[in-house]
Amino acid sequence: MDSKSNNLEFKSNAVVIGGVRSGVGKTIVGLCIASALKRRGLRVQPFKVGPDFIDPTHYSFCDHAVNLDAFMMGEDGVLKSFVRWMREKDFGVIEGVMGLFDGYRFTDYSSTSHIAKLIGAPVILVMDVRGVSLSAVAMFEGFRNFDENLNIAGVIFNNCTDNLFQKLRRVFEEKGYEVFGYLPKKKELEIESRHLGLILGCEAKMDWKRLAEIGESYIDIGRILEISEVKLKAVDLDKFDRSDNRRIGIPFDGAFAFYYRDNLEILRKFGELVFFSPLKGEWMECDAYYLGGGYPELYPELRKFGRFIRKEAEDGKPIYAECGGMMFLSRGIDVNGRRIEMAGVLDMDIVFTERLQALGYVKGEVIRSNPFFVGNFRGHEFHYSYALPDEDVKFAFKTDGKGIKNGLDGALVYNTLAGYTHIHFYSAELILGRCLS
Repeated sequence: MDSKSNNLEFKSNAVVIGGVRSGVGKTIVGLCIASALKRRGLRVQPFKVGPDFIDPTHYSFCDHAVNLDAFMMGEDGVLKSFVRWMREKDFGVIEGVMGLFDGYRFTDYSSTSHIAKLIGAPVILVMDVRGVSLSAVAMFEGFRNFDENLNIAGVIFNNCTDNLFQKLRRVFEEKGYEVFGYLPKKKELEIESRHLGLILGCEAKMDWKRLAEIGESYIDIGRILEISEVKLKAVDLDKFDRSDNRRIGIPFDGAFAFYYRDNLEILRKFGELVFFSPLKGEWMECDAYYLGGGYPELYPELRKFGRFIRKEAEDGKPIYAECGGMMFLSRGIDVNGRRIEMAGVLDMDIVFTERLQALGYVKGEVIRSNPFFVGNFRGHEFHYSYALPDEDVKFAFKTDGKGIKNGLDGALVYNTLAGYTHIHFYSAELILGRCLS
């Protein structure tokens, strides 16, 4: 592709896995298709529509999944990201979010359908057909006719018996609708959940080779390949020049797992990324640190890493932490009356609850000088905890979300910046280089 010419096209192959709602099986269908394609020798790039961090971890057998989110990245950002990550891949599997048309503030903006139309990729609609028969056709027709500009290529049935599949396929095909297959109800296709959604991919430990066998057995992979061509106008890609002059430490394991792949790519221009697992006793001195979200409340053994990162913070090392990473930097987390000591960098305590405390997109602005950001930004909040900051805690962000306190987010101490908001770096001006130069 010549990005300097708008007359040229970027050609690729991809399919969007959409659903009639959340919980119908988009993830397991996407995994079976991606696994089958990988077993056929294709280089598969997984994507996830929306801000979710958890579903992408299940595709690690292919590659680190990339989030596509028009609210946080803008339409141009979505296109650039898709083209960037597909340049050396053969097939893109794009897992949708929620129902097909569910987007920002009861619109279809930033929905699965929005992303599918931006990229021009066909949609395969996943339907959980437990408890329905002919109504499945009516539901499919409703989705298919809702937006004439959207290419819904066909359907895959989940939790479907072979007998029901034969009947559904007959009535769907009589109406001219394509059926790409089904998945039966199998224990090995079930993924457990916890409060933030599915468990992480490293916890599920699913065998991708077995998923490939199931995918080939129940889904028409060959036909999906035939209908998957994508053509886009050439786009100008931003150059992310890499720097190896500094090292940026990133904990990456079950305790710290939530990172947007594009964020990591952008961060590379400020230094070499050094990944390590505190749960395995790994960490090392770096010039700066990025602590992503995750589940620090599940791992009391993080105390030794907490003492290390506190010393780095007190020494003035730039540290940026989001959500679970921010909770880890607090004095401690109260979970069901049990207190778990944390790093003690921030003058605040965290209370974990069974009730959702914040969920949704966030617009924010920087209101105090800090080592990482200037200007405005966009991101996402999703947490079951709330913070109790001391009165003298300083904040760098003002948001339209809940934040740490009344919309204020980004607690600031030393050169450490930490908040509940997961910021997408496509939406922000990152200035870390000023601290590292």
